[in-house]
Amino acid sequence: MNYKINDFLISPDINSASKNNEKFELTSQEVIALKLFFSSDDGFVDTQTLESEIWGERIVTKNSLRKLISDLRLKFGDRESFKNIRGRGYKLNFESFEPSKVTQKKVNDYKYLFTLLFIILICIVAILSYSYKDKIETLPKVSTQTVFESKDYILDYATYNNSLFVTARDKNTSKLYKVLNRQKTVLMSENYSGAYRGLEIHTSGRTIMHVVEDSKCKIKIFQRPVEDQIDEIPCNRQNAFPSFDWIDDNRFYITFNVDPSSSIKPFIYDLSTKRLEEVSSINFKSENNKNFIDAYIKGHNDGVFSLRENHLDEMSLTYFEGSNRKTFYKFRAKPYSVAVAEHNLFFVGNNNELFMLPLSDDILSQDINLSLLMASQAAKIDDPLILEKQLYLTLGNIAKEVIYSSSGNFTYSLENGVRDFTYTDKVLTILALTNSGYAIEQLKDGLVFNSIYFDSNLSFRHVAFYQGDIFLAGSDGIYKLVENKLTRVSNIKTTELVSNGKCMIAEGEGIHLLDQKTHTFIKIVEQGERAFQSEQGCFFVDTLTGNIVNENREIISKQTKRRLLIEHKGKIAHRYNVKEQTHIVDINTGKVIEKTKSRARFTKLISYEDDILYLGEADVNTSILRLKLD
Repeated sequence: MNYKINDFLISPDINSASKNNEKFELTSQEVIALKLFFSSDDGFVDTQTLESEIWGERIVTKNSLRKLISDLRLKFGDRESFKNIRGRGYKLNFESFEPSKVTQKKVNDYKYLFTLLFIILICIVAILSYSYKDKIETLPKVSTQTVFESKDYILDYATYNNSLFVTARDKNTSKLYKVLNRQKTVLMSENYSGAYRGLEIHTSGRTIMHVVEDSKCKIKIFQRPVEDQIDEIPCNRQNAFPSFDWIDDNRFYITFNVDPSSSIKPFIYDLSTKRLEEVSSINFKSENNKNFIDAYIKGHNDGVFSLRENHLDEMSLTYFEGSNRKTFYKFRAKPYSVAVAEHNLFFVGNNNELFMLPLSDDILSQDINLSLLMASQAAKIDDPLILEKQLYLTLGNIAKEVIYSSSGNFTYSLENGVRDFTYTDKVLTILALTNSGYAIEQLKDGLVFNSIYFDSNLSFRHVAFYQGDIFLAGSDGIYKLVENKLTRVSNIKTTELVSNGKCMIAEGEGIHLLDQKTHTFIKIVEQGERAFQSEQGCFFVDTLTGNIVNENREIISKQTKRRLLIEHKGKIAHRYNVKEQTHIVDINTGKVIEKTKSRARFTKLISYEDDILYLGEADVNTSILRLKLD
């Protein structure tokens, strides 16, 4: 869709506007404002939505929006196109039209050409970046699922019994987390950095954990994750980050140097005999008699994979078996781990990409035919691990949208960004973006009972749970998930989707009610807005009368302010931002029912039992992702 304001043609990316020989750029805030106007039903956007979407949680003055609109009027040379609807917001008069097929074809041709050139460039870079000439294959795209994220830096992680255990640190503290149903519990905490480091859990539950305690390096072994300690091994400062790998429930590899002047190489520790013994079946000695460090090890069949650092500070990925060895990759920067499955090896390359190497029965003589599993990422890929036969890795992040509660008892984050969430029939349903589509998770009594991931190029911003079915809506219409596949229900360009389990309405070009007999949406009101959920029905504001009405158009109440609405604890309330908080105010008494600890972002806020859930932002230094191949 193309747009014009006062004969100025807006660019397809809405970053600039031009007329005749005149052209000007638009600021990021102006772009957001125009997108809101263009996506609205009739060009009208209320003041609160403009301020919330443009400035988010930043504190701005009352004149900030006026100044922005004034600047737009000057740029477009037209005051009449940007009308101030007193006390409500602003309305933009603009033209919208479909681009001609010829123009669209040219755009598509250019897109195709640029895409082709980009792919060629990537291929050239990939070929030039490796010193060997072996074949590199590209696998089908990978979808990711975020299973943990934190402001802390992740040191190590492992899984057991559907739970994730994570050691992490910041500048001043160390923590050991247990994560179940996306809820984090701190099992251990110390007021200094680096207290908890490496972690390895056997399928039996036996756990190896590297800690620093009383300024001393220790390897602790527990009967089950961090409970019932059964053994402890002292280590020296040269073993600052030992690596371990279980052989069976009594023995494990551990990288060690008993003599501080010796190389750090794999030993075997036996819990039944309490003995640390050299590995006699494999030759780990260096080929040039120089010292080395086996920084990370994983046993496989009759051998061991190692990330070996030599005396020149160079790191290589090498497989040792008996008296033989094979080097698969040389690194420019030191990686932290590799992931070893039954038939595949996974590791991070020199350009921050993820490789997969199929493993043959005879690893020592096999060809090095790498497959590109994940292309180079902007954020650093680290710590690939195979846990419970699934591939995990860590990835750095900057900021994420997180669901918080006003009580502080509930936090929830899902994938790249939460789009919407709703609480219906005691079920919390959450919609989020992924790298290739969308994620939906549902919780009951705080436990995840349904998790869906699907690829889609459709634009969804709203989710509803109605009589056991999940509905999604946005600018591409309304869809229902049937056996995890999308089925189109309506082409309504939806700005809000509301259900209380007994009724469902869609706001967009009027108010539409889902007819239970025909399973189609029927327009019931031409002029309606600010739809919201209630235990008594599906409510909205009739703009002709100003009354709050239900899906049957029965008058429920009279609004006292032109604000977004919510029902909380059986009371209808306005919700609006006051400095850095969002207030929930009873429309009848004017009393504050609830306050959020920080401002709700993008007006996402719902009643959740006696609590309020709202969308906020959190800094995330590292995340743990689970990968799934198509």
